[in-house]
Amino acid sequence: MLEPRLWVSSLCQLDFEALAALGISYYCLDVDNTLARQDDWDPYPGVMEHLEQARYRGHLRDACLISNVIFGPRRLARLRHLGRLLGIEHVYGAHLWDRKPGPRAFRWALARMGSEPASTAMVGDQLYTDILGGNRLGLFTVLVDPLGEDHWTTRLLGRRRRQNRLLSQMGITRATGG
Repeated sequence: MLEPRLWVSSLCQLDFEALAALGISYYCLDVDNTLARQDDWDPYPGVMEHLEQARYRGHLRDACLISNVIFGPRRLARLRHLGRLLGIEHVYGAHLWDRKPGPRAFRWALARMGSEPASTAMVGDQLYTDILGGNRLGLFTVLVDPLGEDHWTTRLLGRRRRQNRLLSQMGITRATGG
């Protein structure tokens, strides 16, 4: 359940055309360290252009931002701001009781986009939230390398260290897809 279908170094390296050939044209996108560095209010350089190009070529039909905001109106405002900048109207700020990897956010995204799991990918930087949650619902999962420093809760729980150890056990040692 924790193994990603694909591992790329960044969203900008994601081949939307290749995934469209597999029937995937809907995307659930994590925010922190996937589209923007932790707490940045602007997308990481190149992200906006890469998404626009995928839309223009018809490889990206719709997308939803899904982020564990836990508490706080500031994090939710940031999520909505990034959605506006990226031209993504569907944003889901998962609070403590409905956060990833739970199914609520993913089901919400599928309903908003009018998509099915077989035509939808989950792209994120964490095995224990993004990949696990996407795999549980049958989405095509894409792991990306984090763009920057982790949230303090991720560091406190040692999640990244456990993730790297698990990826190594899977035989995945760098962002090459296997």
